[in-house]
Amino acid sequence: MPSDAPRSVPGSSPLRTDERYRPHRDPQVIILVLIVLGTFAVMVGGLGTGPPFGDDNSSDGPVFPFYDYDGEEQPEPEAVTLSADRTVVDPGGTIAFTVVAGDRPVANATVRVDGQSVETDRNGTATVRFETPGDYTARVVEPEADNNTVARLPLRVRRFTVSLSASASETTVVTAEGLQVAVTRADTGEPVTGRVVVDGRTVRTNESGVATLSFDTAGGYELRVEKERTETERFTAVRVPISVERRSVALDVGLSSNRTRVDDAVTATVTRADTGEPVNASVTVANRSVWTGPDGTVPVALDASGTYDVAATAPRTDAVRFTDGAASLRVRPRLVGLDLAASQREVPAGERVTFAITRATTGEPVAGTVELFGTEYVTGADGELRIRFQVPGEVTAVARAPETPRERFLSDRTNLTVVGADYTVTELDAPATAAGNETFTVAATVTNEGNARESDTATYRIGETVVATETVALDPNESTRVEFTVSASDLPPGEYVQTVSVGRDTAESSIRLTVNESRIRPTTTLETRGCPASI
Repeated sequence: MPSDAPRSVPGSSPLRTDERYRPHRDPQVIILVLIVLGTFAVMVGGLGTGPPFGDDNSSDGPVFPFYDYDGEEQPEPEAVTLSADRTVVDPGGTIAFTVVAGDRPVANATVRVDGQSVETDRNGTATVRFETPGDYTARVVEPEADNNTVARLPLRVRRFTVSLSASASETTVVTAEGLQVAVTRADTGEPVTGRVVVDGRTVRTNESGVATLSFDTAGGYELRVEKERTETERFTAVRVPISVERRSVALDVGLSSNRTRVDDAVTATVTRADTGEPVNASVTVANRSVWTGPDGTVPVALDASGTYDVAATAPRTDAVRFTDGAASLRVRPRLVGLDLAASQREVPAGERVTFAITRATTGEPVAGTVELFGTEYVTGADGELRIRFQVPGEVTAVARAPETPRERFLSDRTNLTVVGADYTVTELDAPATAAGNETFTVAATVTNEGNARESDTATYRIGETVVATETVALDPNESTRVEFTVSASDLPPGEYVQTVSVGRDTAESSIRLTVNESRIRPTTTLETRGCPASI
């Protein structure tokens, strides 16, 4: 081996004879370099006892682990502290943390809080932004696999302030009427499960954020809408003014009977139309008013007949305004019986009868009417009537009196018999023409329709001249044929009415008198009746 060839160093790799010596490949050189670098790293990282290189603003500070080199063989770990520029912050705010070991800032320390991990800069500071309210603990952990906590710091992020919004279905309601209040977040409009406080009451909203409430008393109210704070939010209450008016309730008026008589009382009952409860009300009938009392009842009596409105009114309460109620009451007159008396029950035809009308209860005279044969005859103020009966037969008299506001009279009747003959003339047989010097015959049937046998005169007339007469006397319901043989020589020619009469009944026909000889006489028949009675 030539004398100038490089020699091998013990423990190193052999050198090639065809290569030059390269120091960066020399193991010994590499080991020496590593020793120097390790010593430098210890000094920079704080493992030494002296301060870091440079001033504080340019130093990276010591890193884990931290030891206090005080000349002892085994250095002691140095305590790590965590501080912050503030411990209470609003959502969205930041906190600047500082990590120191002893009095030296710690760079590259890991601070963990609220799920975030940040490392301190060379001044030992790290900044964290907080969005979610709550209570937190910031920790400094070792950058090792076990992540042991070496320092703690409690802090709090204040709750978000959320304004509430509330809207009422109506701003003016009536008592007992449901009012709905919808509560939402002012920022998002989402429904809120909160509470509505009013007049000492608390009503909670449902899942849709709606609370339903009502009021028993009219007036002005202020609703306070609230919500309990949560872990992350606190809510600003809102107030809603509400006006409550009295509810309108109708009154019902009930009557024990809707028909009564003068002076007879009926019971009026006033109740609420909605609940049926009695109401202390004023009842007015015929311009007179009376209060019912708490039971809602009052007797009603009237002294005159007619149809009346029974009206009820009641004062308003704190919750209710009453509308008037009414009912109709028909008051009929009191019934009073009449007595009808006749001066005689069997009356000879042509005589007068005196009728008298009195009250059946007291006998006092009553001015009224007496009906005879379908005609009403008015009595005097003393209740008496005198009347003459001409026609025999059965008579029914009916007494009546006009109704007054207080009384209605019940009619009374009495029967009497008019005794006498009642002659009628029928089947008149007389010529239609006759010569002045001619004798002719006139015949008629006479019947007694009365109830007694009496004589009377049958008379034949031409015009106003009595030509012939004949006396008749018949039993009741007996008839006879009466004939007259007459001459009209004393009468001048002309047109006449010829009659046959008995009493007041007459049968008549026309006749023409001439100066010629007798002619064939046509026969005519005519019947008439007279009036049955006269005053």
